[in-house]
Amino acid sequence: MLSLSATLITIKNQALHRPVEIHDLYLGSQTLEDSNTLHFVHFYRPITFFTYIGHIEQSYISLGVLRTSVKRSAKGEIERVNYRIDNVNKAMGAQAAAHDFRNKRVVTRLIFRDHLSSYLDAKVVFDGFIQSIAFPEKRIEATCVPIIGSLDFETGWPYQIQCNAKFGDSYCTINKELAANKVTGAATGGTTTTLIDTVNLIQADDYWNYGTVTFTSGNNSGDSRKIVDFDSGTDKATLDYALDSAVAVGDTFTIYRGCDKTLDMCTTPYANTDNYHGFHTIPLTK
Repeated sequence: MLSLSATLITIKNQALHRPVEIHDLYLGSQTLEDSNTLHFVHFYRPITFFTYIGHIEQSYISLGVLRTSVKRSAKGEIERVNYRIDNVNKAMGAQAAAHDFRNKRVVTRLIFRDHLSSYLDAKVVFDGFIQSIAFPEKRIEATCVPIIGSLDFETGWPYQIQCNAKFGDSYCTINKELAANKVTGAATGGTTTTLIDTVNLIQADDYWNYGTVTFTSGNNSGDSRKIVDFDSGTDKATLDYALDSAVAVGDTFTIYRGCDKTLDMCTTPYANTDNYHGFHTIPLTK
């Protein structure tokens, strides 16, 4: 039997005691863990630990989460902290379609691999809210502000051309529940990347582009996807990435319209120019 040298034993023990950071992202309730709470660990494999609020044993998904250092002002207040998640798949895009990440709570804690038996064996590094978020290709970038001192003001809108409101929220004001913006139906066909309904999806070409579909029965029940194209000729919606199972005849779903966040689409077809939250007249830099 091969025995380890003293040097390798020392390295192994150091790895055992290695500190790691875990992250709780509250996309649903902000005061307790629910089905919309995400749990990540910045490590090469999952770790089982306790949630921040409910102290429930939870498996934390392995994911490369990078953040800037937690800096403090002269008054001891924590300034903004930037997070970045690299090499993410389109599953997080589905989360973005279903949730508005802004003003959602993020808690980062430091734990040690050899102390995982109690929720008390963790140090809170950051507790705050997402102020702004972007989804570049295969990456997520978020700027967060601390929970203390961040509740008494409303952050402004980034100075950019595209609208910053989430389609259907209180800023946008479009009612997503109207019959023109929402349809429930049952699939008459489809694949892992397409949905066909020749009975209910009979709208004009591109009508459901930028929208979302959530399956309510079948093997994909509970899964949501963004729609990248709708073909009126075949009554077919193309999804942004593949489902785990092919859409079967009879699978029920709910589909919502969406927006590409441009002034043109806000004006036509929604006639909602007064509630456009972008800056379409940004001057060019000379």
